[in-house]
Amino acid sequence: MLTTIKYILTFTVLVLIRVDIAYCANMGDPNFTEFYQALEIGADEQAVKMGQKIFNWIEEKYQGNTGFGALKSKMNAADFLANQMINQLRKATGKQVFAVAGEMFKDDKIINKNALSVAPAKSFYETSQQIFSRPVNVSQFSDEEKIFIAKFYDLKLRILTSAIAKAGQALAISEPSFKETYDYVLVLPLLHASETNPININILPLWMRQSNQLHIFSDSCLLHFGLAYHAQAFAKAADELDDKVFSEKIFYLSASKRCIKQLPSVAVDCLKRAINSIDEQNIDERINLQFDIVQIWLDSDNFALGAGEAKSIADSFPDHQKRREAVWLHFYALSRSNNIQAILANIDTAINDPRCAEYRSKLMYIKWYALRRQKDNTAQVAALEHKLITDYGDDMIIAPILLSRATDLLARQDYAGACLLLDQIREKFPTTKAAEQANKIAAKLKAIQGSK
Repeated sequence: MLTTIKYILTFTVLVLIRVDIAYCANMGDPNFTEFYQALEIGADEQAVKMGQKIFNWIEEKYQGNTGFGALKSKMNAADFLANQMINQLRKATGKQVFAVAGEMFKDDKIINKNALSVAPAKSFYETSQQIFSRPVNVSQFSDEEKIFIAKFYDLKLRILTSAIAKAGQALAISEPSFKETYDYVLVLPLLHASETNPININILPLWMRQSNQLHIFSDSCLLHFGLAYHAQAFAKAADELDDKVFSEKIFYLSASKRCIKQLPSVAVDCLKRAINSIDEQNIDERINLQFDIVQIWLDSDNFALGAGEAKSIADSFPDHQKRREAVWLHFYALSRSNNIQAILANIDTAINDPRCAEYRSKLMYIKWYALRRQKDNTAQVAALEHKLITDYGDDMIIAPILLSRATDLLARQDYAGACLLLDQIREKFPTTKAAEQANKIAAKLKAIQGSK
C-alpha cells in the first residue's frame, strides 16, 4: 500500500498541477495586506481564499517557471499524502465502530473483519522523503512574493495537519488504545524539515503548540521516527515556553537512556550529539560517552560497529590512560563478530604494546581463539597455549584452553590425559563455564568406562 502511495506521489509531483487561473488575466495587483490580516486574526478559511487568488496570480506571472512548478507539485503532493493518512484513519475509525457493535451483539465475524489496521506514520514519512527532499528554487521571485509563498505554504500545511489531527483524535476516541495521533500529525512537518532546518511549529494546529503537547511531539520524534535532532528541537521549544533553562547535553543523555533497549542506533545518535555539545577540552567526559557507545553496540550484538567505535577511541586518544581498554574492546568486539582476519592482522602489535600490558593475557587469549578458528596453525596454537599456561596458569582465562586441550586428547582417544586436564579445570576453576562443561564430559567418560 505504502509503495503504491510513493509511486502516486511521484506521479503527483510530475502531472498533478491544477490549472485554475482563467480569471488571472483580469486580476489587478494582489492585496497582500488583507491576506496577512486574516492570518493575524486566525481566520484561516478566509486567508486560504485570499491566498489562493494571490497564488494563482503569481502562477500566471511565472507561468513555465520550473521553480514555481516544483513548488506547486510539492504542495499537491502534501495534499495527496495528507488525504491518504486521513482516509486510513477514518476507515480505521469506521471499522472500530463496527467492531464495537460486533462485541455488543457478540458477532465474531464483525469483530474480526473490522480489526484496527493503519500503516505506521513512520512508513508514510519514509516512503515520501525522496519527493519532499527535492529543492525548490524561487530565487527569481520578489522578496514580497517569497514572503507570501512561505506564509501561504505554512497555512496550507497547518490546515492539512489540523485535519490529520482531527482524524487521529476520532480514532483515539473510538479505540482508546490508539495513541499515535501525534505521529501522523508530524509526518508533513518532518518532511519539510532537515538537520539544519528544524520543524516550523507554525504549521502545527494552534491548540497543539502548548508546552505539554510539544513534549509529546518530542517523544514521537525520538521513539517513533528515531529523529533525535527534531526531538531535541521540540523539547527546547517546550522549555522556552515554560521559561526553563534547556541543556542539549542533558536532553540527549536522557534520550539515549530511553532508547538503549529498543532503538540502539538512536541511542548512539543521541550520545554522539551529547559529545558534540561538550567542550573539546573536557576529554575525559567525551571519552566516557564514547565508551558508552561501544557498550550499546556490544549489548545490542552490533559487534562490528562496537569494534569500529573502540578503534576510534584508541586512534583518537593514543596517550590517554583508557586507550588500553579501548584496544581490548576493539579486539573483543572483532572476536564476537568472527572477524578473524582483522584480529590476526593487528593483534600482535597490541600484545607487544607496553601501554596494553594490563590486557596482555586477554589479548593473547583472543589471538589463541582466532588461531583455533583457522584450524591450520597447530604449531602456533601449541606455542601460544604453552605461553599462556606458563605466564597465566592461575588465571581463569586458562580454563577454556585446558578444556580445548582435553577435547583434543579425547579425539585422539587419550582418555587418561583428558581426565587429568578435566580434573585440573574442575579443581582450579570450579566456577567457570569450562568447569561446568568438564563435569559433563567427565560424567560421560565415567559412564562409558563403567559400561565396559
